[in-house]
Amino acid sequence: PYDIRLHVLDHKMINAFALPGGHIVLFEGLLDDAKNPLEVAGVLGHEMGHVEHRDPTRLALRSAGSVGVLGLLLGDFAGGAAVLFMTEKLIQAQYSQGAEAGSDTYAYALLAAAKLPTVPMADFFDRLHKKYGEEKGLMSHLASHPDSLGRSEAARAANTVEGDFVPILTADEWASLQAICD
Repeated sequence: PYDIRLHVLDHKMINAFALPGGHIVLFEGLLDDAKNPLEVAGVLGHEMGHVEHRDPTRLALRSAGSVGVLGLLLGDFAGGAAVLFMTEKLIQAQYSQGAEAGSDTYAYALLAAAKLPTVPMADFFDRLHKKYGEEKGLMSHLASHPDSLGRSEAARAANTVEGDFVPILTADEWASLQAICD
C-alpha cells in the first residue's frame, strides 16, 4: 500500500522499526552487528511486513485511543501516569506479539520469492538470544517481540533455499552499507 522509504539512524542500538506511511528506520548498530547482508534483508523483510499489514498505523490509533479511555476511567491521581503507562504497554505488547509473528512470516515469504535463504535470519535471532537472553517476569509481557529462540526455529523451518544462491550485495557494497553513517 505504500512506497517504502528507508532511513538509517546513526545510533548503536541493534534495532529497526516501521512507521506509518511506509517509513522504515534501521539503526547503525544493526548494520554493525549483522554478519552479512542476508541478516539485514531478513530484518528489512520483517519491517516491510509491518508496513504491508499497516501495523504502525493500527498501533498508533490503538495507543491513542486506549490511553484516552484509561485516563477518563482512572482520572488524574498520584501514580496514575505510571498505571496508564504500564497498562498501555501491556495492551500494546499483546497486540504487537501477533503483529511481530505475522511480519516474520511476511519476511520468510519475501526471502523465498527472491530465492534467498531464511537461515541467516535465524542466525541473527540466535545471536540476539546469546547476547541478551530472554525477558523474564513482568518484562516478558511488556516485550513486543516473541522469544528469539522461537523465532529462530520458525525461520529455519521456513527455509526453502538449499545450497548456492545469488548474493544480494557484493563485498564492496556490503562494506559501503555498513559504513553508511561514518
